[in-house]
Amino acid sequence: MILVVLLAIIPRAEARKRLPVVPDSLQRFTVNVNGVSLEMQRVEGGSFMMGATPDQTDAEIYNDKPAHLVFLSPFYIATTEVTTTLWQKIMTEREVLSPKGFPTHPINYVTWYDCQEFVRRLDSITGLSFRLPTEAEWEYAARGGHKSRAFRFAGGNEPDSVGWTYSCSGNWTHPVARKRPNELGLYDMTGNVSEWCQDRYGRYQLGTAPNPCGVDTGMYRVVRGGSYDECAANSHISFRRWLLPETSAGYIGFRLALTLPDDPMTKIIEEEPPLTRTIKLKDRRLRFIYVPAEQPYYISEEIECSLWKKIMKSDATKRVKQVAVGMSHKERLQFAERCSKIANEAMFIAAAEYIVAAEQKGLIEPFQNSQDNRRETQSIRQIQRKRRIADKLSPWTELVGFRLPKPDDPVLLQFKKEDNDSRPLRLIIKLPKAD
Repeated sequence: MILVVLLAIIPRAEARKRLPVVPDSLQRFTVNVNGVSLEMQRVEGGSFMMGATPDQTDAEIYNDKPAHLVFLSPFYIATTEVTTTLWQKIMTEREVLSPKGFPTHPINYVTWYDCQEFVRRLDSITGLSFRLPTEAEWEYAARGGHKSRAFRFAGGNEPDSVGWTYSCSGNWTHPVARKRPNELGLYDMTGNVSEWCQDRYGRYQLGTAPNPCGVDTGMYRVVRGGSYDECAANSHISFRRWLLPETSAGYIGFRLALTLPDDPMTKIIEEEPPLTRTIKLKDRRLRFIYVPAEQPYYISEEIECSLWKKIMKSDATKRVKQVAVGMSHKERLQFAERCSKIANEAMFIAAAEYIVAAEQKGLIEPFQNSQDNRRETQSIRQIQRKRRIADKLSPWTELVGFRLPKPDDPVLLQFKKEDNDSRPLRLIIKLPKAD
């Protein structure tokens, strides 16, 4: 194995805690495989919202819902899709179905099983442990990792500038790395060929374990990234496709991932809190979801009448599965206090700021009133987008004495103007502030 290490200075990510420093020489390296170079980019570990986040789609029904929080350890991913040349160097006896003379085009007409055999042979040559990326790793890398700028496509909001899709491809593959890369320097994660992932396909769940690897059983494998014959609507980063692993087609290829042993950053995943918690209150259970923030916290599901009646010893006649509303603020405080005593853990009423923050991260469903009118919902999102832009640009504009106007959050104003006690009750558990 000939391992050539290339220097690529990448700005250090903002971290919640002091972490070991990874040498610049390991941020990007090149493996020489029988005279063909394979470039691998390091993706720092961290958390992100996976799935149908507001920057991805406004569609009501998609298989990338619900958006959910995911923690990932650091890993490496190839900067390009596996090319025809690299494939031929490894799979010498396999006939290439792509037209000859396209050595820098991505390999296609490969099944998921073909990818596994390719990885096995590549490992024997290099002494490393390559693999297909998991679906979560693929999406995190396509979004730009910790350097993400919340683009709809991998590298920008205009699909033709970052990938070969139906509108610009001529309905065929193109040489890799000809379009603009994303924030991590990865090419063609939008378009060219769709890419196999390691995972079996399954519906998303709100509470996922760190480094998720998909469901345990199922016939289908995940394919991500759009392709040369896909429209832009089916090429955004969170879009998912599933195929039988024996499927072979011109629009399907793959890229490689790698985890190095003894990576000093891998252990940080073990320090992250669980994404969900379930607390037993008498003979009922209350589920909490973790919300990352400067002061992280857990927020509960909406309190149902059954739990309210059990804790408050109320004779309310509402259905037990109905959400409890209409209680006075004093009663809510009593409820939180009693829950804290039963669970032996401090719980508080979720103030408007905590609820809105969890809604904007996609961790809980927005209050129904904000969804009754679609035009109103779109207007709210535009205002919130202006707020995010102002937050990002203000440190720079203030250097020259100019302060960007920051509109009020309409959802937060709605909470403040109306009687909060008429809304469903949620509890929170506060965690220590991040370092």
